[in-house]
Amino acid sequence: MSDDDQRWRAWKEQTFGNDYMIWHDGLYTGQVACLSGDARDEALGMLRLGLALGDAHAAEALAAMGDASTIGSMRAHLDEAQGAEKVRVALAIHELGPDPALAAHLVEVLRSPLHWTHRIDAAMGLRRFSGADDEAALLLAVEEDPEYLVRYHACESLLARWGIQPAEVSAHPEIFERVTGPKGDAPLEPGDFANFREARVLLERLRDGR
Repeated sequence: MSDDDQRWRAWKEQTFGNDYMIWHDGLYTGQVACLSGDARDEALGMLRLGLALGDAHAAEALAAMGDASTIGSMRAHLDEAQGAEKVRVALAIHELGPDPALAAHLVEVLRSPLHWTHRIDAAMGLRRFSGADDEAALLLAVEEDPEYLVRYHACESLLARWGIQPAEVSAHPEIFERVTGPKGDAPLEPGDFANFREARVLLERLRDGR
């Protein structure tokens, strides 16, 4: 590990907590977004170092600080990032300079065979967009993704995008009971996928006011 890596890791943990805390609670960007003067300059310098080292959490924090000067560096990192890292970087760029085309990176992750935790991040992140292609990807995830939590968050992103209240899928029992799938570790059966398709149809009817 290089000196820069060690310096970045130490500062990151001191500022945001250890990796488990960040994974469990999310990155608390308020720690740096409120800074001013020399403290802000120091944080920007460290976060730019983290971005150069390929840490997507640095991109997330830079976006919270409104550092548009790093968009170019973020886009360069976006091409190399995978999974949840790609999602974080794309969302950071979108926060600094909204670009509907960035949704394609989240759709790529959502449709990938990566672990479901990555696909959940993509499904949740897509609620910040409103394009037809990414809506279609979310509907397909409701219909086809084998992981319940991915289907669940895809539903909630669609409800949020459409401005439907309540936006919690559990508040729409006909959809919720179809998207849940079997209990425990029971394997998915053809009937389960039929239920997922019905959930998609019900969502589309809700969108269309039918």
